[in-house]
Parts: sequence; C-alpha cells; structure tokens
Amino acid sequence: MSSIMLKELLSQPEVLTACIAQNRRTVKEIAAILKSGKISQIVTMARGTSYNATICFKYAMELSTGIPVLTYTPSLTTVYKGGLNYTNGILFAISQSGASTDTLEVVKDAKSKGCKIVGITNNKDSLLAKQSDFLLYLAAGEEKSVAATKTFAAQVCVLDMIVGEVSGNDSILKDLEHAGEKLAAVKTLSPKIDDAAKSAKDYPHFIVLSRGLTMGLADEAALKLKECCYKFTISYSAVEFVHGPLALVDENTSVILIAPNGECRNDFINIATRLNLLGAKIIAFSDIKDVLNISDTKILMPPTTRWDANLVYAMALQMFAEHMSVRLGINPDSPRNLKKVTITR
Repeated sequence: MSSIMLKELLSQPEVLTACIAQNRRTVKEIAAILKSGKISQIVTMARGTSYNATICFKYAMELSTGIPVLTYTPSLTTVYKGGLNYTNGILFAISQSGASTDTLEVVKDAKSKGCKIVGITNNKDSLLAKQSDFLLYLAAGEEKSVAATKTFAAQVCVLDMIVGEVSGNDSILKDLEHAGEKLAAVKTLSPKIDDAAKSAKDYPHFIVLSRGLTMGLADEAALKLKECCYKFTISYSAVEFVHGPLALVDENTSVILIAPNGECRNDFINIATRLNLLGAKIIAFSDIKDVLNISDTKILMPPTTRWDANLVYAMALQMFAEHMSVRLGINPDSPRNLKKVTITR
C-alpha cells in the first residue's frame, strides 16, 4: 500500500498550479513594496522544512535582485527578549501550520516595531495568516504525512514568484508554470529511485552535497533522510566540503550528490572525481554525464533551469527518502518522536 507521503509528493504538479493561481495578485503587491526603494533587507523566520525553503529563496533573491536576505534566530526574541532593528526591512514568516509559537512571537515583536509581515502558510485560518499584512496561502490541501513534501514545493514556488516579479525576469514564472511537465518525468523514475534506495538502505550515514541555488535542497534532503529513515545525515556545499570535512571520507562513506547542470557544473565534476578517488560510495542525482559516469548509483535527471531545479530534484529526493523508509520497514507518515505541528520557542 502506498504511503500518504508518496501520494502527497506525487500531487506536486497540481499543487504548483493551484499555488501560482492563488498568489499572483499578492505577489505583485509584495513586489511593489520591495521595488519601491524603501526596503533594503528581507528577514526570514522559519523552522525545519520551511527554513530550508528560505535558503533556496536567499540564493535566488540575492542573485536576481541584490537585496540581502537575512535569517532570523528566534531565540533572540523568545529566550533573550531582544530583537532586530527592522528599519527598511520586511519580515517573511514561513510556517506550514501557521501555529508555531516562536514564529508568532517574532511576528508580534516585528509588528510592534512597525515592520510589515509577509505570512506564508498552508492554513489560511491560522494565527500567522491573521497577523500578516500580506498572506501567501500555499493552497496545497491538507498535508497529513508528518514529512512535509508538497508544502515545501509550494513554499519554494511562491517565494520564487516574488523573485521573478521583483527582478522583472519573466522566465522565472514561466519555468515555474511548466515545472509540472518535468515533475511528470520524475514520476517515471520511481523504479530506478526505488532500486537506489534498496541498495543504499543499509548504509549507516550519508553526506549530502550540492552548491548554489540547490544548497537549500541539500539541507532538505538531509532532513528527510533523518526523519523518514533515521539515518544520520549532514549536508554541505560541495566547495565548502573540501575545507576540512573532506577528512571524513574513506571507503565507508556514502555521499548523495545533487548536481544539476549549470554554473556549478565543474564544481560537481571536481568533487565527484575526488570522492571517487577516495573510494566513497556516490549516489548521484544529476544530468551531467561526467558526474554520472563515475558514480556508483546514478539517477539521470531531466534537464532543469535555475528556477525549476529545486522543484524537480526535490520530488526525486523525497521519493528516495520515502522508498528507503518503506524498504527499512519504517512508516514514513509517522516518524518516531515527531508530530505534524511542532511547538518550540
């Protein structure tokens, strides 16, 4: 029987269509503020999977617009009773449930200082939705599995819509609108991804590497393997990895390499070559022939652009975690010790 997680992650083409239609107008309103010259920085506040979506956003927004995107540490407000100077800033608060206590406390503090709030949530009746000046509703439908999949896709999508509108790059929205076609191609990879999961399920740990625009996805893939498969997994930039952590590598090391073709092509080839020479087991999700040729396990991915790579590769990696979880006899819908809504300060 299929897991709820699998059903939800396979629904992402429809989710993206609904998310784009739902948020076109609000995205334009937010972009108008960001383009007004009155905003010099964006602050993001999120936890877990939502936090990983903000890392994707940070790379995309800074690359496309030059506007700095800062990550807020909620303990500054919730524990130390401090806070930021939000002058010339806007706060993006991202929470799938819209009920996280720390998110709401940061929002309350920011509003008291006159900061505008962009709330991004899958619950339009949540406290976050009600306290936001601008609501980006994910419209993903109820997500029942503890492991977030379709809401991650919707978060990345709506955040990239803002990037496209602020930068004036029409190709971003076009790539998002057509991402569903590539996600359909990823669905056909399920048997190969299942074979990869079967061969890797007994590896005790994983290192996940990527770089640049897909770095947030590396963090998210590592999270999925932790929560769904109980595997100790850590993510690094493929370039940062050689500044010390490379010492971890020997013939018992398992590396997942997320390597879409693009500006980072040579970096991915270089790290794959070094890992191969060191005897590491490489599981590559890539469309770069030189990477795939020296990998132990290879998933040939559809060609992607800057703007749809996170969506396309996310589905494949979510499938990998789900298939491995099932192969291990774990229920991916209800990982031990976890709940759908996590309350923290």
